[in-house]
Amino acid sequence: MPRENSPYIRDPYWLDKRRDGRSKFWQIARYEGGTVLYRSTRKLDEDAARAAMDAYIDAQKSLSPQKPDEAPVVSMLVNYWKEKGCKSINSDQTSRSLRTFAAFLAQDMAGAHAVVVDMGPALFERFREWRIGPHDFKLAWFGEQYDYSSGGVSGATVQRNINDVRAAVHHAEANLRIPLAPRIRDLDQRYLSVPRERVLTIQEMGKIAWFASHNPALFRFAALQLATGVRPMAAMAFDPVTQYDDRRGLIDLQPGASPQTRKRNSIIPAIRPIRPILRAWAKDGADEVKSRKTAWRNMRRALGLSDDVFPKTIRHTVATMLYEDESVPEREIVEMLGHEGKLARTTRIYAKYNPTRLRAVTRALATIWLQVSKEARSFGSDHSLATGLSGGKLKVVQKVE
Repeated sequence: MPRENSPYIRDPYWLDKRRDGRSKFWQIARYEGGTVLYRSTRKLDEDAARAAMDAYIDAQKSLSPQKPDEAPVVSMLVNYWKEKGCKSINSDQTSRSLRTFAAFLAQDMAGAHAVVVDMGPALFERFREWRIGPHDFKLAWFGEQYDYSSGGVSGATVQRNINDVRAAVHHAEANLRIPLAPRIRDLDQRYLSVPRERVLTIQEMGKIAWFASHNPALFRFAALQLATGVRPMAAMAFDPVTQYDDRRGLIDLQPGASPQTRKRNSIIPAIRPIRPILRAWAKDGADEVKSRKTAWRNMRRALGLSDDVFPKTIRHTVATMLYEDESVPEREIVEMLGHEGKLARTTRIYAKYNPTRLRAVTRALATIWLQVSKEARSFGSDHSLATGLSGGKLKVVQKVE
């Protein structure tokens, strides 16, 4: 159709239909020289096509310097995800935070077209109230449709969301797209959750090991944590081909493509029971993260574990057991867990790390492994996994003599 007949015009773009009839979708059209160039909205509905065109134009503008009263927040979230967030170790958490905040803006009085000057304390207080109470949303985010519903989340989760949004805003400032990032405050201390202190018993660890043995991806994920105390995000990103040296028997817990942050991941000796698992893992190749996450939820339900049992609970449990073992020096535990320890920052740069010195902690980890394995065999001797006649959810059932 001629440009002047378009139902929606935002110079230099307008909504159009392809004149050659190759697509029924609405197109974002613009002139280049004497030629009309098209970009599909992938929308048949006109209102949806308008929204898609607005999002595209805002995204293009957001890559150039903008005034705070003109810079759309959602575009900054999208740019941050594409340019940095999707490459981080905890990319799943980052994506969840950014799309949740975008969904909040769509429901908030600020609206989906909120700009940087709207990001004051009042907006984040409304976000906190919305997030900790019952809420739901439907949102398309990078090709996936999310239909989310929650009865409310903890203050710690809200704080993680705010941290990711703050990072997106500072990313825009660092790339000279906005003159100054607004100050985004942390939640008041009274809203933050009490740190998780759940520690598993050896019996519970054995049940987890037994259940995980029926799912290779889940088993390797749990086994790596049990043998090293590694953080769950680093375990999800673990590549045995590049991070395990079978000749020297060393595990590098730092994902190769990720920068070393304040939460350090160490190089530690591999206890003997984990070595054949790592060899088979390297031969089979890396697993999909999503399968492990879904399997963890299924396992917790099937075993009747409480809702406060998360992947990080294994790390907490291993750390607690090591600290309770008087034969293990605290220095070795600190080094294995990747904590700051007592060394000054500059001292750590010059103090060369030799992972072979972690003899006591390696011995203690092997003992924990053997205890857990014994409990797994004991539990498996009189329990089995079963599903309904037509399939469905896994159940743990007692074996019949």
